[in-house]
Amino acid sequence: MSDLKPATQALVFFSVLYQEDRIGPSEIISLLGPKYAHPIVFTHSFFPMKDYYSKEMGSNLKRCFFFYPDAVERTQLVDIKKKCDVLEKANLLDLGRAFNIDPGLICLDQVILSSGKPYSHRIYLGDGVFAELTYQFQGKSYETLSWTYPDYQHPEIISKFNWMRSFLLV
Repeated sequence: MSDLKPATQALVFFSVLYQEDRIGPSEIISLLGPKYAHPIVFTHSFFPMKDYYSKEMGSNLKRCFFFYPDAVERTQLVDIKKKCDVLEKANLLDLGRAFNIDPGLICLDQVILSSGKPYSHRIYLGDGVFAELTYQFQGKSYETLSWTYPDYQHPEIISKFNWMRSFLLV
């Protein structure tokens, strides 16, 4: 028989896609509110899913990540995802979404993305929110899985998540 233990804390991050002609990272940060006012912002040009999102959001899309070094309880992911969905819907334009925000958690043993869509490898958390295991930690690094989005498979992006993981070790 196992003893039930609370989950370890995690770091929040946001994967952000935005239509550069309509909004920028600083405006999105301010929409997230004071709790998320001071992220570590990481941009990367590797964005193989750009064509998929440009159908809905238009051209000139950019991607960045907002990382937060303060630990939170994992149970907050559902509320964070719901807040992001409200922000996206409140900022819809005639041309579609100006931005897409997907929150996730960096944990010692894994990285989890939130989603509003069910799929065989996603676990339902509640209130329409699913968790997707994106990386698992093996040895000295996070590793991708067969369903990990191509955007998350670039070595430099994995390296950034490994670096953020170090904040949990302090």
